[in-house]
Amino acid sequence: MLRLRLLLPAFLFLSLSLYQLNLPGLHYDEAFEVVPAMQLLQGGPVHAFRDSTLTLFGRTFPLTTQDYIGALNTYGSLPFLALGGIRVVSLRAYSIFVGLVTLGLVYGFTAEWSRSPGAGLAAAMLLAVNPTFVFWSRQGIFVTALTAAIGVAAAWSWLRWRRTGRYRWALVGAFLFGLGVYAKLLFVWLIVALGGAFLLTADRRPLATARRALATLTAPRPPAPAILLRRGGELLAAVALGCWPLIVYNLQTGGTLKSIGRNAATSYYGVDNTAVLHNLAARMEQFVILLSGGHLWYLGGVYTNPVAPFAFGLALAAAGWLAWRSKRPLPLFPFAVIAFVIAASVVTVSALWVTHFAVLMVWPAIAIAVTGAEVARRLRPSRSARTALLLALALLLATEGWTTVRYHRALTVSGGLSDHSDAIYDMADWLNRNARGPVVAMDWGLAAPITYLTAGRVTPIEVFGYDWGDVTPFERIVRPHLTARRTLFLWRAPEETIFHRSEEFQAMYRPLNLEEDILAAFYERSGRPVLGVTILVPQGTARNRPQ
Repeated sequence: MLRLRLLLPAFLFLSLSLYQLNLPGLHYDEAFEVVPAMQLLQGGPVHAFRDSTLTLFGRTFPLTTQDYIGALNTYGSLPFLALGGIRVVSLRAYSIFVGLVTLGLVYGFTAEWSRSPGAGLAAAMLLAVNPTFVFWSRQGIFVTALTAAIGVAAAWSWLRWRRTGRYRWALVGAFLFGLGVYAKLLFVWLIVALGGAFLLTADRRPLATARRALATLTAPRPPAPAILLRRGGELLAAVALGCWPLIVYNLQTGGTLKSIGRNAATSYYGVDNTAVLHNLAARMEQFVILLSGGHLWYLGGVYTNPVAPFAFGLALAAAGWLAWRSKRPLPLFPFAVIAFVIAASVVTVSALWVTHFAVLMVWPAIAIAVTGAEVARRLRPSRSARTALLLALALLLATEGWTTVRYHRALTVSGGLSDHSDAIYDMADWLNRNARGPVVAMDWGLAAPITYLTAGRVTPIEVFGYDWGDVTPFERIVRPHLTARRTLFLWRAPEETIFHRSEEFQAMYRPLNLEEDILAAFYERSGRPVLGVTILVPQGTARNRPQ
């Protein structure tokens, strides 16, 4: 029965997510996490972040892909690359599979939470046509969309623990909490949010609710400190089991702890983590944009659905009214989850990116569906009111689907913009044909996509260095490549540059009587140049010098 109910949302989701799957262009963050998977399949040396690996059966396996991102996508994509080959559609097929699993989890959790299969179906339908869910699922590795699936699975496990009293569900939920943290460190936001929302909405007396939850840990025996201590240790062990690779990684490198320490006050991208009110205002604005779908500019346009934020606000008001009438705040649970995540997200080790909200992208649909089901239950005698609710749901589905279709139309024209441009495919093809010696990536966003798109035949060396001010590592790495007509240098267009190394580069090669010659340029479909390849030649012999 579950499979039959999910056929329609699954069909809609696949129809919208599989279309022109190569677009937009392969993003650096997508490629970076699957290059090790490609290398594992090829049987050669495997790139590991900070050289942190685990050796099994003579093979080395990377533990993480960043200080705060694990390697779940690396290993999850392996069977898809093995079956589909080293192609963009293979890695995105994996991401869409995760999206399908997420739809099923959202259906199950929402149906059980609301005790309404209709609410579960409504939530799944809303996600299936939602532009954020569709396009973030297509590029799920880019936003670590896996955290949304793990979050719903964890919430569902702890809901079953609460309703059945079976301790094994608490252990499953604890394991999933650890797995979510391993997937991406910001999953901690959702753990805090779920715990806070449970305490605030399960009962008017949070302490009483917490005591009842603890009592289930020792059932059927009465609570005892020794038993609670043992159960607490077991739950912590389950969390550790979920994130053990992250623990080992930090025992080897201390990378996560160092990253948190360095970015505690001011993040790597300059976010002042002490400016709580300013950051909160920015996050709330981002959430509204997330609801409307207006953040997907890189697909070729900005399209918003004003019905979605209005529906969410109306659902929030209705949930508040239901909570007031029933004297219980339970209907506000999904809204509390969202509020806690937004509040927690004001502190970051990177930047205030809207993509961080991938961890909560399913919760607005859950909130609207649960509230609608509760309102329908209260208004059951009124057929006209229930009809109005169904019409409102249909309107929301239609406007969300139309917004998604408009983004697809824009993407067909643009091929993707900036970091997401399909010009990266043209560069990879050119390098596949012309690269015979060393290839050096002079800016962020180039090495990993080129490595993946050429199946490792071209593996650019990143020399720009991630330190904004210190160019010493850059100079040390690039100096051996200052030879005429030998090394290809990959660049982003001036307006697309992230790490500006051109002046330092010129200061190094000019004393050697060398100059740059542009060999190839690559363009967005609009004709705007975004990428280029240069080579060093003897001074006075360049045919196309950079301006």
